[in-house]
Amino acid sequence: MTRRDLARGRRRQGVPSDRGVRRRDLARGRRRQGVPSDRGVRRRDLVLAAAGAVLARPAAAAAQDGDPAIVGRLIAREESAAFAHRTAVPIAGLAAHEAAHAKALRTHLAALGRDGPPPPRDAAQLDGPAQRVVGASGPVATLDAAIAMEARLLDVYAAAMHALAEPSILRTAATILASHAQHHALLLREAGRDPLQ
Repeated sequence: MTRRDLARGRRRQGVPSDRGVRRRDLARGRRRQGVPSDRGVRRRDLVLAAAGAVLARPAAAAAQDGDPAIVGRLIAREESAAFAHRTAVPIAGLAAHEAAHAKALRTHLAALGRDGPPPPRDAAQLDGPAQRVVGASGPVATLDAAIAMEARLLDVYAAAMHALAEPSILRTAATILASHAQHHALLLREAGRDPLQ
């Protein structure tokens, strides 16, 4: 096929002709028939992206403001529970679970650029429920205090689920909440009570 054939509008087989499309139309952004313009799509995508950024900003701000404080309090609770289980509760594995929970939460806190609270060194630095576990006299009182501590942890995590904004922290908190429900049931069974109460 020669240039003259192309100039006369003849086309090679399988190659569509630009015939019927004026330069003025191309300059205005119009395309050949059947090929939509992407000018509107780009503008719409930019508007949607900007709207998404504006809407996502409160969640990100909440994560930066509220989540570190909540996670810091959860870490303190977990480390107090680990200390109490390690020193007073005779069920193997519970202290290690609590320590793993605190470690997972510390990872999230570090990702937010914050340091967590220092771990407790003695019983005086524990929160109230953990102090009651450590200070209980006798195995029955210790078990009752441990059950109450796990029930309190369930309440604390249930409240945190409503306040946390960051999805990954929320997933971790939900997993830890389920773990505490298992601990609570295990301790109830150990005490001879119905674990589903």
